[in-house]
Amino acid sequence: MKGRRARYFLLDFHVAREFILNFLVSFMFFFFIFFINQILLLVQQVLLKNVDLKTIFFLVVSAIPEFLQYVVPFATLSASSMVLGDLGASNELMALRSNGINLTKVYKVLIILSLCFSCLTFYISDYLMPLSSRTYQKMLTNVMRDLPTFEISGNTTNAVGDVVMRNGDVDDDIISDIILFTGAREPYITVTSRQGRLELIDPASFIYALSLEDARLLLSEDNINSYMLSDSENAVMYLDFSDQVPSLTSSDPSNLSNRELLPLMESRREMRDRDVAAFHQDRQESLLSLASMIVSLENTADLEMSENDLEREKSRLDSLGEDEPIQFYYQYYSAEFNKKFALALAPLALTIATLPLSLIKIKHGRLVGFGLSLLIAVSYWYILFFSQLKIFDYSFNAGILMYVADAFMILAGLLLLFLKRRTS
Repeated sequence: MKGRRARYFLLDFHVAREFILNFLVSFMFFFFIFFINQILLLVQQVLLKNVDLKTIFFLVVSAIPEFLQYVVPFATLSASSMVLGDLGASNELMALRSNGINLTKVYKVLIILSLCFSCLTFYISDYLMPLSSRTYQKMLTNVMRDLPTFEISGNTTNAVGDVVMRNGDVDDDIISDIILFTGAREPYITVTSRQGRLELIDPASFIYALSLEDARLLLSEDNINSYMLSDSENAVMYLDFSDQVPSLTSSDPSNLSNRELLPLMESRREMRDRDVAAFHQDRQESLLSLASMIVSLENTADLEMSENDLEREKSRLDSLGEDEPIQFYYQYYSAEFNKKFALALAPLALTIATLPLSLIKIKHGRLVGFGLSLLIAVSYWYILFFSQLKIFDYSFNAGILMYVADAFMILAGLLLLFLKRRTS
């Protein structure tokens, strides 16, 4: 008995070690492939403003939890498929079966480790992400408040988004010979001014006020014959650069913890229930009214006299429809609330989806396993994204749709494992 336990301990240790090593490799791959581009964009935005390296570092760190809630499940998937593929290619799984050791011993280690990563994923999405989101927004707001979006210096041209500004000399905060134009959408705006001042008036939304003296405004369209020209001694032009700020995280419901989301969801549930009750009451009243009109008809003359009333009541009934009303925010909050649990379940679901690989002998098992994990990851992401698009199409609790991807992976993995065991 002691020797048997020692043998199983060595097996568990071997599988766990391989899993952890492959997880680390996969984690780095997914992290850099899917998210390093966004991080570099963030660094570029603030580095051009001469922000110190310490601030850049903390900005990047505070944005990382947004990425990790997806990286951890996909890395778990890759680690499991690479372990099973490698053990199968090296005939280790066959050796276990020939010695009377059930493959469930291997599955048990993978399942336990995937459950650990499920807990880690939930911790990231429900605690670290809301905390880092608030920190990120606060730091970024402070950086952008202290540093202008337009870096004004004498005789320069600046471009931010679709706004281009050319200016002459700069004396303190007075900017001379201003020419500003936009060219992304109609009407195209061209502004000239003898001098002006640029001031940040809303640090949270990054809205600037450009005060102008002796200003001339030209609005034009693609048709050169369509334009409008206006002059003014003094004018103020507001520039909204909120869309130019890196938005890796935000304060929307996806960045709230479930403890914060729950009361919001419950309040919207009550509104939804009232709307549904009112809907059924209106339909019932309309049906009763329509039935009463039909029953009260006694002859053709009555039918002709009541034709307009019947048509009006029928139109009212048709306008109500047969589907219960959808409460937008309840569906939204419910989807985000359950999405955290669905993503936490993803490491386990994706690991189960890889179990059939243990019954397939393939060459270059680690490489093939990693390739298959990419296909499974894309499939999971597509199903999850498609489910999110459908949350406003149905009146039932949208949170159910968040588990479709997990359920699909679990059922597919168990079904393939069952079929493969019967044929092997």
